[in-house]
Amino acid sequence: MSALSRYLLKEHTWPFVLGFLLIVFVLLIDVALQFMDRMLSKGLSMAMAMQLLLFNLAWIIALAVPMAVLIAVLMAFARLAADGEILAAKACGIGFFSLLRPVLLAAAILSFIMIIFNDSVLPDWNHRARTISSSLQRTKAALVLKQKEGIFVRALGGYNLLIRQVDEETNTLSGITLYDVLRPGPPVALHAQRGELQLFDNGSYARLNLENGYYHRIEHADRERSMLGRFTSQVLHIKDPQRAFERRQSTYRSDREMDIASMREHVQKKRAEQEEARLDIDTTIQEMLVILKQSDRTDSADAHAMDSIVTNSFDQLALIREKVRKSVRLIDSRQAQIDEFQVEIHKKFSIPAACMIFALIGAPLGAIIRRRGAAVSVGTSLAFFWIYWMFLIGGEELADRGFIAPALAMWSPNIAFLCIGLFLLYGVTHDRSWKNWPLKKG
Repeated sequence: MSALSRYLLKEHTWPFVLGFLLIVFVLLIDVALQFMDRMLSKGLSMAMAMQLLLFNLAWIIALAVPMAVLIAVLMAFARLAADGEILAAKACGIGFFSLLRPVLLAAAILSFIMIIFNDSVLPDWNHRARTISSSLQRTKAALVLKQKEGIFVRALGGYNLLIRQVDEETNTLSGITLYDVLRPGPPVALHAQRGELQLFDNGSYARLNLENGYYHRIEHADRERSMLGRFTSQVLHIKDPQRAFERRQSTYRSDREMDIASMREHVQKKRAEQEEARLDIDTTIQEMLVILKQSDRTDSADAHAMDSIVTNSFDQLALIREKVRKSVRLIDSRQAQIDEFQVEIHKKFSIPAACMIFALIGAPLGAIIRRRGAAVSVGTSLAFFWIYWMFLIGGEELADRGFIAPALAMWSPNIAFLCIGLFLLYGVTHDRSWKNWPLKKG
């Protein structure tokens, strides 16, 4: 590696690191704010909350690296242009593309590393994040009790609980009946109009706040004596270590939780199912033709027999038509699943490839801007990446709906930005004025 190449890469190192950390910090804060309410409502330990954030860090890194490349290249070439180093290099016979070559090579290496990351690390971390989130959904009081609405929940830390209505949004309970079966003798019954259940210590400890209710207690020694009273507020502490939060392992994986090889296997499987459905349609159509031929050969002299055969033929044709419809729906549903897998496969390559595309855009754009400082570079980078991401999301939605091919949907943003980068590169390398392209300057 030449001294010039080392110098250029060194100029990109700190802007890349700072841009990467800035983007990761911003996205991580956004994720943390989204999870904050869920964490507080479930009383999770800090260690479990940090695991949830850690596993969500994978997709943040996958997005942050291309954005950091664009920021770094913009900042580096803007500084080189502002200090006149690009002009000095041209005076020494070093073209602009020669300055860009080591940066493109480094971006290509980074793209290759990100492809490996997206294929090996990202799916597993996405799966772990979803597993934890699913377990958290099970530990949220309102979501757990919503499934038991109107049904007695037995052996809840020594209590039997009946809740007649659950409000998932406010996490409040209405129409509560609770029996304390820990005491010897007849259980103590409590009835309350409303209440709230809070979980702590990863779900092993629950605090039930009851409001506006009454209790009924029968003495153990003398069954003829009982006590009845009212209360405006009552707090019950329920400890049940067996119901503590556990991260349950799930064998199901969505397309974002699979590597490329697994998704290709699923694509082949879905296509095989499509082929079987098409063969079923062909067989069914052949059966339909046989039935129609039999009805044509029916003796018209026997009217009663003819009516019976025609009726039977119509019933068979109706069954065949329904069978064909099911096969067509099966083919369509499998095609939709294939498109989703294909979209995710191409995405694992197209987003890492954006590192090279952004390097190709950032270098001439930085030479045109010619300004020091991170504000302009970061703002321009975010604007470009926002447009790129909107292209990508729109293409993914269209591909999932079957309007365009998955490959075109995932690679069209790269193709469009590649054209922009080549256009900018042409203008800079040929000293074209950005105000009056394609006319020559001077």
